Amino acid sequence: MARRETSRSRAGRLDRDGIVATFGANLRAARVKMNMSQTDLAQAAGLLQQYVSLVESGKQNVTLITAVALANAVNRDVTTLLARPRARMRKG
Repeated sequence: MARRETSRSRAGRLDRDGIVATFGANLRAARVKMNMSQTDLAQAAGLLQQYVSLVESGKQNVTLITAVALANAVNRDVTTLLARPRARMRKG
């Protein structure tokens, strides 16, 4: 008997490259740089603070509409929030 796949395992498989976590980490960095609280960001984007917390921790995927609202709230382009951090060159 085949085991039924849960939405959580499907989401994990779909996010092989960690785009959900990358978006969340970049969103948090942008928010902190703007000296905003999660509550401030949530209000600016029309969301709940708890939802923003889940997004920033990489536990919640967002729709494109929500991604745009969050990006606008931190004065960033969505593509900036989706970009992976570049490896830093070490001097030496």
